[in-house]
Amino acid sequence: MKKSDDSFDAVFVEMYNQNYTYLVKYLCLLVFDISVAEDLAHDIFLRIYKSKNNEIAGAKLRNYLRKAAKNIVIDYLRKTAREEAKNNKIIPELKELNDLFYMNLENSVIEGEVLSTVHDVLENFSERNRKIFISRIMEQKTRNTVSKEENISPHSVKKIENEILYELRQKLKQYL
Repeated sequence: MKKSDDSFDAVFVEMYNQNYTYLVKYLCLLVFDISVAEDLAHDIFLRIYKSKNNEIAGAKLRNYLRKAAKNIVIDYLRKTAREEAKNNKIIPELKELNDLFYMNLENSVIEGEVLSTVHDVLENFSERNRKIFISRIMEQKTRNTVSKEENISPHSVKKIENEILYELRQKLKQYL
């Protein structure tokens, strides 16, 4: 009995070394997560080892691994869906908070990118032009007021404002 166990162990190690990477890549296509794919691959090989089945060697092995992978992924997805449903049943507000958190997080990232882009665009203009733009847009002063403060014509204020707004529109197109 000991002799057959040793021969199976040698066959198993060779089988594992030759097929582990293949199985992980295949599982990754099904679950889209490398760490989960690795865990599931180990589970499949553990089941093979425990069964000590010599009949699945050779050409049948890849077919067996694909079928086992599909089955174990189905079990994994069902289990995670049950756990998620259980958690949502216990704490229904948790799902709403999660959705709100991710929505706020996504909005915060976009706002940060927009603010960074606005800052970068404004940095490309002279300090005087930035001051005029900020007075007009942020402080909501009229063109006449800004033109008197800066001692330039209202048309020049409009020209500076339009130039900066055009540049901002070009840089922020992707967020609109």
